[in-house]
Amino acid sequence: MELDSLYEERKTPAGFLVKVRLGKMTYVVFTSKGPEVPKGARNQSIVVPVPRIAFLGEDFDLSHFRLGELSFVNVKQGKLVIPYQHSSSGNEVRTIFLNSGSDCDILPVIIYHYDKVESLLKAREEGVEMHHLVLDEEFPRQELVALKIRFPSLNMLIIKRKVAQKIGAVGEKPSPGKEELEKSLREESSIVDFNKVRATDLLEKGNLNMHSKNPVFLARIHLRKMELEKVKQLLLEFTLKAEEVAFIRTFLDVMIRNEDGKEELKGWAPKLKNLDEGFRLAGLILETREKEFEAELDKGFSKDIASMVYALLEKEQDRAENKEQEIVLWEWKLRAKRLFRKTA
Repeated sequence: MELDSLYEERKTPAGFLVKVRLGKMTYVVFTSKGPEVPKGARNQSIVVPVPRIAFLGEDFDLSHFRLGELSFVNVKQGKLVIPYQHSSSGNEVRTIFLNSGSDCDILPVIIYHYDKVESLLKAREEGVEMHHLVLDEEFPRQELVALKIRFPSLNMLIIKRKVAQKIGAVGEKPSPGKEELEKSLREESSIVDFNKVRATDLLEKGNLNMHSKNPVFLARIHLRKMELEKVKQLLLEFTLKAEEVAFIRTFLDVMIRNEDGKEELKGWAPKLKNLDEGFRLAGLILETREKEFEAELDKGFSKDIASMVYALLEKEQDRAENKEQEIVLWEWKLRAKRLFRKTA
């Protein structure tokens, strides 16, 4: 069968259908009313090119993506959510938001990563198409201008480095200079290529303590060992950001799809899907997306999910910053508890 006649379809949690034409790498979003016309689409076209995003620089870590292949990412308020890590920000999971023009909650992308300009130029010469290029603020300005002149249609995004200054207590040595600090952060950061390094190897080398404050890293380790209860527990042990939840769901999505057909994953598929659903609902709670979460409560969910949601709501209620938020969480908790009892 020719590639041009092949499609990949994805039914999203919000009820959309995304249909990707693999030969041309374009997609169409179908709603309950028919094909979606994205905001700002030329000639009201329903066909959209799959966004191709390239990261340039050896300090980026995109090991959670299958580079150069079709991936699916979350969409928040019409913006593609692209998670990444950078050595200058240590354990922090950072995010790039790109306009999609769509109301869909999940959309396709293709991610590339090049260490050096020469690698990027070679890829372009070989016909690799790119729409967005991500660089950090220390990328040489002269090379930046040269790239812009050479590829005027390429949307360039400059991210700012975040280097936290370590302030010592009285009597301690003074804080290190910028160069020394950056070197230290690179050496101590959680930037790990999980495609090359097994989690069990890291455990054997005693490196877990270095990453024990990074829930995304811990999720990867627990998933490698299929310790799903420990992954679930991360919601209670850490104050997760929405971006970190998205990162963990990316790992789960890869395991659920099981594109390599690994036998050991097939039997785990139901539990992995259940865990992914729990993290999806956790994302709605953490972002206080009231209408969407209340719609989920109306539909109801399983005993395991209800238990997971109830525990998170109880924790978030204790952390509520104001009375109004506390009341909303309290009401959600009661409804989740009813679901738990109903399905028990």
